[in-house]
Parts: sequence; structure tokens; C-alpha cells
Amino acid sequence: MNRRILLVDDTQTIHDDFRKILVPGGTGSNILADARAAFFGKEESKAAATPTEGTPSYELSSAFQGQSALELVVEAQKNKTPFSVAFVDVRMPPGWDGIQTIKEIWKVDPELHCVICTAYSDYSWEETVAELGHTDKLLILKKPFDPAEIRQVASAFTAKWNAASRERDAMVAVQQKEIEARSYASSLETLNKALSTAKASADRMSVMKSEFMLRLTSEVSSHLNAILDRLVEDGRTEGLDEALDRSQRLLETIDKVIDFTHMEAGTLMINASSCCIKDLIEDIEVTYRNRANEKGLVLETRINDSVPAYVLTDAGRLRQILGHLVDNAVRYTDSGRVFLSVATEPTESWDRARLRFDVTDTGRGITQERVGQIFQPFSSATTRDLAEGSGLGLTVAKQIARALGGDVHFDSLPGEGCTFTLRLEAKRAEAQPALEASQPETEQD
Repeated sequence: MNRRILLVDDTQTIHDDFRKILVPGGTGSNILADARAAFFGKEESKAAATPTEGTPSYELSSAFQGQSALELVVEAQKNKTPFSVAFVDVRMPPGWDGIQTIKEIWKVDPELHCVICTAYSDYSWEETVAELGHTDKLLILKKPFDPAEIRQVASAFTAKWNAASRERDAMVAVQQKEIEARSYASSLETLNKALSTAKASADRMSVMKSEFMLRLTSEVSSHLNAILDRLVEDGRTEGLDEALDRSQRLLETIDKVIDFTHMEAGTLMINASSCCIKDLIEDIEVTYRNRANEKGLVLETRINDSVPAYVLTDAGRLRQILGHLVDNAVRYTDSGRVFLSVATEPTESWDRARLRFDVTDTGRGITQERVGQIFQPFSSATTRDLAEGSGLGLTVAKQIARALGGDVHFDSLPGEGCTFTLRLEAKRAEAQPALEASQPETEQD
């Protein structure tokens, strides 16, 4: 319980007598009877009554001017040991009077209960209220008054201050509990929204996978039927190329599904070896030239002089990525060309090369609505015609690129074509002598 009391008076004997009244065993001035008579009245002039046994003891601090009283209040607030009551004299020349002192103190500690002690009519009640306002934290005691009044006021005001303090603490606790409850409710709401979003996403993915499987079945069936139709035509061989092409596309579709399955299971294998960039680009060009020609497209390739002849990477996986990107460009380009270029970008190490593969087309481009779906699995299965594929190519390409330590990005404007870029950093390498030595022997066979 807080029983800290501040005494503000410019007379030392007043402080001594307050201590004798409010502090059991406290020492007062026994030689200045005149001063006590002026303060307590003639009937108490012989001695200030001392507190009886069991009377509450108070912790008293003294200030002899208003400015020093303010300093004590500021320090008490800083140390979180506030005063509960202040007894303030009105006349304290040459500094602030009691009214000004209380006004300044309340700016720092508005909860402090103050008692104005005066034997004069320096301020009327109306003037006091005009200066300090209507408040239940203010009491005026007219001198002379007896020690019992001092004890009663000290007891009542300290009890009132402590009750108000407990109420404030309780309100803070209630507000804190309310904040915690709201935070908990908000977290539950956020969790519920997250669960709903996750469920919706899972449901959407399930639907997309189902549609994808239907499309995949239809695509496989379509290719197989076309192959069989060509093969059963007696005496005709002109359909053989188409049958072989459809067979190749069927194998590519199956490969995409296998790769996607491996990626979801985390079992995609990467085997780095010496890779010839020139042979890789030529292989891509040969594989997709006929598809481009069938649509009246020009397929072009270019390798910048800065590109190293060999790098250490998984050549098969790199070919898959570029194959998916070129195949995607051919599928969605109706006229013009598809251009595959290879260049390098600066690196921090001389023995490493940062390769940049750009696949640029003059196709339809990508609409703003589909920008965020390009690399999502099965996205094309719900938005494109059956003939345009299963919707896994770009997804597989991006995931394999990341497995190789690179990534795939794109830049596109609707109706103005699209550029897919593969960036991949790899260590420079030399040709594999063993493979080159065995090549002539294979040709002899």
C-alpha cells in the first residue's frame, strides 16, 4: 500500500510536527512552541499529539519551495514510486505559492491527492476552483487544525489513492485481456481463412489434376489413333513421317509426366558431365525444325562467340529445358519465327560461365490474366484446346532449371510474342576424350 506523503512548506518546524503526527516514533521540534501554536492553535501549543499504537505509519518527504516539490514529484514518477498525498502550504515566498505549485505538480502527476494548508484567505473557493478546476483530489484545511484532522485526511486520501490505483491496474488488466482475446480471435480468423484458402487450393488442384488426366488420356489416345490410322493404310508410306512425329510427341508427353512425378516425389536425378553447347543447340534445331516448318515458321539458332564450347552440367536435363521452351514457342506461334540464342553474362569466377538461353517467338503472347499461371502445373489443361498439350512443359522446365542451379523467366506482351529466358551458371569444362575416341569406332560398326 502506498503511504508516501509529500510535505511542501517553507518552515522547518512544520515539517517536524507533521513527522511527529504521522510517523510513530518520529521526532519533532520541542523548542519552537510558538511555531506550533501558530499552526495548530493555542489549544495544541504545548505539544503536538503523537500517533497512538496501531496508527498507520507514513513515508514523508520534505520540500521547502514549490519548485523543489515539483522536482521530487518528477523523480518519484521516474522511479515509479509516486506520492499518494501532498500537504501544500499556500504562502511560500519567494517562490511559487501553493496554488501554482499544485497546478505544476498535476501536470506531472494528475493522480496526486493534494491538501491545501492555509491560515489566510489568499484564495476564495471560487478562485481556487478557477485555478485548479473541480476535482475530488483536492481538499482545503484551514489553520489552526488538530493532529486528528491531519491523520484522518492522510488516512482517507491515501486509502482513496490506493483504491483508485487498484482500479486503474484492474482496468489495464481488463484491457490487456481484451487485447489478448481480440488477438486470439484474429489469429483464429486468420487460421480459418488460411485453412479455407488451402482447402480451396487443394480442391482446385484436385480438379485440375482430374482434368489433366482426362486430357492426357485423350492426347495419348489421339496420337495412338493417328499412328494406327497411318500404319494400316495399305501401300502408302507418306503417312510414316506423321506417325513417327506423333510417336515422338507421345513419348515427350509421357516423359513430362514422369519428370513431374519425380519432381513431386523429390527423386529427380541430376548427372553432371561435359556438355557440348554446339551439339546441344544443333540437336534442338534438328528435332523441332519439322514442327516449325509444318506451321510455316522459321526456326533459327545462334551461339555467341563468348559461349564456351563445353560446360559441366547435365546435358540431358538441359536439353529437356530447351526442348520444352522451343516446343512451347512453336505451339503458340502461328506465323513468323522462333529464335533460340545462347550468350554469356559476367561472372565472379574465371572458370565458371553464366549462360543465357533466350527462346523468342512472334506468337500471341501472354495475357495479363495468365501471367501468374504460366509455371503452374496443369494450368494449360483448363484454358487451352486439347491440341495444345498437357500443360506440364513449362512447369517441368522451370523445376529442372532450378535443380540445375538456374531458373526460367519470361517477358511478354499480348499480341507481340514472348521471350523465355534460361539463366544457368556452370563450370567450364573440356571435351570428354573417352567419348570422342569411341565415336569413330561406333561409326565403323
